[in-house]
Amino acid sequence: MASLKEGSSQEQYCKGWEEDKDLKSWLQPVPGDEGKAACGSCACELPADHAHLQQHMATAEHQTSTTPACSQPLADGGLIVSKSSGPADATEAFCSSPDSLKTKEEDKAMMANGLGKPAGAFRFSAEPTLEDIRSLQSAFTQERGWGRYHQPRNLLLALVGEVGELAELFQWREEAPEGLPGWTVSEREALSDELSDVLIYLVALADKCHVDLPAAALRKIDKNRLKYPAEKVYGSSKKYTEYQN
Repeated sequence: MASLKEGSSQEQYCKGWEEDKDLKSWLQPVPGDEGKAACGSCACELPADHAHLQQHMATAEHQTSTTPACSQPLADGGLIVSKSSGPADATEAFCSSPDSLKTKEEDKAMMANGLGKPAGAFRFSAEPTLEDIRSLQSAFTQERGWGRYHQPRNLLLALVGEVGELAELFQWREEAPEGLPGWTVSEREALSDELSDVLIYLVALADKCHVDLPAAALRKIDKNRLKYPAEKVYGSSKKYTEYQN
């Protein structure tokens, strides 16, 4: 049976998240390190602050390894200690509450939108390519007889308008960590739509201006490497003109 001292430390560790059922259903302390938390689902450690924990819940690694719901009730601090084990064998029972099940469904929707991936592992899908998007949008325009309207000036104005709608999603919000923890499924869907509109109009504008956008982007990245040599600008926010002799 776990000691009272250990039970007290575990309760103190989880005290800040006792009202968050989605966290306490899988969270456990890291012995000797109060600054970290251990995920019992995917056996990894992460910083023990609310933003990192919420962000981790949305990762593919956590979603694919989370245990199914169980019938054992949670203790006050969200931790269950096996009656037959000693202090070193204290374990956590991972039970899925209705709220946590709802969150899992929302997280699946986030993953379907390409959102909610861990910051270090995020990447775009290999397809479609920018050429695929250009071709699809060109066909979409031709099918509707909109070619005379989709000229460079109008496309530029439409692009600016979509950027404005994208900016509205971030207006009056506090800064959020990468991955946007705390955003709802509907907010993420709106973000996905607006980002897509911006991309579609940008590609269409490049098409009408006969700019090979993928090749131009690679050239611009090379130019930026020359403007911002890593050995000079590392960790600095200064503009490249401030580094010129």
